Parts: sequence; structure tokens; C-alpha cells
Amino acid sequence: MKRTNFTIIGGASAYVPGLVQALTLNASALNLDKVTLYDIDEQRLEIVAKLCARLAETNNAGFHVAAETSLADALVGTDIVLNSSRPGGLECRRIDETLPLSFGIPGQETVGPGGFFFALRSIPEALKLASEMAKSAPRATLLNYTNPSNIVTQALVDSGFERVVGLCDQAYEDLEALAASMQAELEPLKFDCLGLNHASVYSSISFGGTAVNSIPMNLIPPNDLDQDHQLRFEVSARWAKEHPGMWPNSYLAYYFSPEDFVRLAKTHGPRTDVILQSIPKYYEHFQQELKKDTPHLRLFRGSTGFGDLAVHVLKALREETPVGLVLNLKNNETCEIFAEDSVIEVSAVVRESNTEKQPPDAPVPEDILPLLRRLENYQRATAQAAINPSTARLIEALSENPLVPSKEVAAKMIESAAHHYGSSIEFFNEN
Repeated sequence: MKRTNFTIIGGASAYVPGLVQALTLNASALNLDKVTLYDIDEQRLEIVAKLCARLAETNNAGFHVAAETSLADALVGTDIVLNSSRPGGLECRRIDETLPLSFGIPGQETVGPGGFFFALRSIPEALKLASEMAKSAPRATLLNYTNPSNIVTQALVDSGFERVVGLCDQAYEDLEALAASMQAELEPLKFDCLGLNHASVYSSISFGGTAVNSIPMNLIPPNDLDQDHQLRFEVSARWAKEHPGMWPNSYLAYYFSPEDFVRLAKTHGPRTDVILQSIPKYYEHFQQELKKDTPHLRLFRGSTGFGDLAVHVLKALREETPVGLVLNLKNNETCEIFAEDSVIEVSAVVRESNTEKQPPDAPVPEDILPLLRRLENYQRATAQAAINPSTARLIEALSENPLVPSKEVAAKMIESAAHHYGSSIEFFNEN
């Protein structure tokens, strides 16, 4: 069987060592030959690449790790590309979280206006990646992990790039939190999922082989959740009381109860500030482990879910045995709720690069359909506005978001964004 070459875009990220560690632990099933890390941050890339190479070597993973600062060189000969870049870095993420608050709207990097401005940074870079893949790796599959995943994946599909699968591990994180709150054994975990990324509904949930027919009435968020995630859990629990046996994607909470998240953010400040303070410790840890004969990775950004999902997808793309996953894919004729060419989040079965969507038997609740349809319109409009930007298109797209009350507010936000983001968003730089 041919060995696989795997390229990670955003290879200097503090997430990457955890991902590569997951690859080493599953090396026999993945049959990787080469893992290439691409990034423009040469200093951090050197640290991460050296550590990842040592992790692969000491774990006898059978693949070697390379570092590239040339995108074309990173793509030559690759089979699968994971896009996990963050255009604009954490500095722009802070603007994503704070600019909307001045308009009384939750500030979040994927939901609402913050996600809109993140999309304006992510989509042009994703389109450049797709263009380079068409030249340097025309048969490679792109796994998009860059946020906002649904809008970026939609833009790629709209641009004619079909070999793309959108990834997000939020469904698994949400249900892990629910199982912990219920003091239930998580695995084996089974569930159905349908909706849009960060706006989906889980049904037919089963923890440890036992069906969850109803959600307990007095759930308490797990202790290890931060304040934002605790609030998301509490809002989700209130929704679940009205929808027996179902649980919402926790990001829907921002739309269900926006005023609570505005209040929380104004009280505790943006999450980015906490992340910025923690980033140096990761790279210090990486450098310390490099000095050891056998590095032991204890600190890396993100949960194991990021690495686990990537491993599951890589395995599924190779194996003959069908693997069930939650993916973001072009709808086609899967679900009548959404347009055929909209990217939806749905339960799917993957086998040897083929994906078969499996919509749930339980219908999406009627009372949430208007919100999902408006989010679909927003997703599609934002993808188009980022592909062919103009001030009018940007205003129209942003005003489609359910958290934005009017085109007038959208116009004011875009004017403010031009000042705050500057050249980090290409359209503002060009105009």
C-alpha cells in the first residue's frame, strides 16, 4: 500500500506538536512517509519541526518530519493537506472579540461579526492554498480546519475546489462535556448530527452503549470548563429541556442568549488576552524538551480532540472499513432544509476517500429552522463577499448575521473594522 505524505499549513502553531504526537501513536494504521510543516514564522517553525522530528524518531513512527517556508515546496508530492492556519494571528483575534462588543454584540472568533472578519482574512489565504494545490498537488485532498470552517469551506466549494472536507471537533467536545455532567461513560459514543458548523443539533445520542432519551433537568457544567464554556453549557441545557433527547452545538448559545455573553465578556475581558499570556510557556516547554534525549510532550495548545479528529480522518481516508465522522460537506441532495450547494455539518461515513452523508432520522426542531436558514444565507453571502469583495457586498453579508440588527449597524462595523484591522484584511488594504 502506498505510503502517505501529509502537509500541515500553520505548522509553527503550538497545536502542532500535540497533533504530531497523535500521529506517532497511530503510525502503524496511518502508514505515513512524510509530514511537512509549512509556516511563515521561521523561528517558531524551526522549534516545532525539530521537536516533532524528535517525537517521530523516539516513538519509531516510521515517518520523517520536514519544515518548509515555501508553500509550493511544502505541497509537492503531498497526498493530504490540513489547513490549520490563523491569518492575522492572535492580534486580529483580539479585534474579533472586542470590536463587536462596542456595538453590544458578542465578540467571538467564529460567531457573529468576529467570525465575519475572520472569514475575510481566512478565505483569501485558503483560495491561494487551493490554487497552489491545483498546480503542485492536483490529486491531494484538503482538510480545512481553519475557522470559520463552514464559511471557508463554502468559499472553496463556490470557487470550484471540490476536493475539500471541512473539519471541526466541536461535536465531540460538546458531547464529552454532556457525558461528564451526567457522570456517564462516554465511549462507545454514538450520535447523529445535522445543521451548519457551530450551528448543528445532535440527536440519537448514546453514551457507553446506553441511549440518552432525555437530558436531566438540573445539569451542572463540568468543573474544568472556563467561564465562557460554562455559560454555553448552561444555555444549551436550557434549550435541551424543550427538546427531549437532543443537545445543541454549544456555539448556538451565542444566538440563543447574546446579552449574557456580552455581559460576561465586558466583565472578564477577551479570551485572547489569556491565550497571549500562555503562548510563551508552550514554546519554552518545546525548547526544554528538545534538550532531552527522549522528549516528553506535556504542554500543547488545544485538547486531544484536535489531534484525534485529524487521525480519525486520515485513517478513514485509507481504510476499507467504513468510519463514522461528523464532517462539513457540500449538501447536494442530502438534506432538504438547505440548498444543494450549501456546505452543511452532517454525520457521514468515510471509506477510502469516499464520503457518504447520513442525515439523522430525527428531524431538526421546527423552532430552530428560521435561525439555521438565516445562518445559511449569511454563510453563503459571506463566502461570496470574501471571494469578490466590495463595500456593498460586505455590508449586505454582515447584515445577514442574526446578531447584527440592521444594514446601518453593519456599515458602521465595517467602517470601524477598516480602521482596526487595516492591512490584515486585503480588501481594506486595497481600498
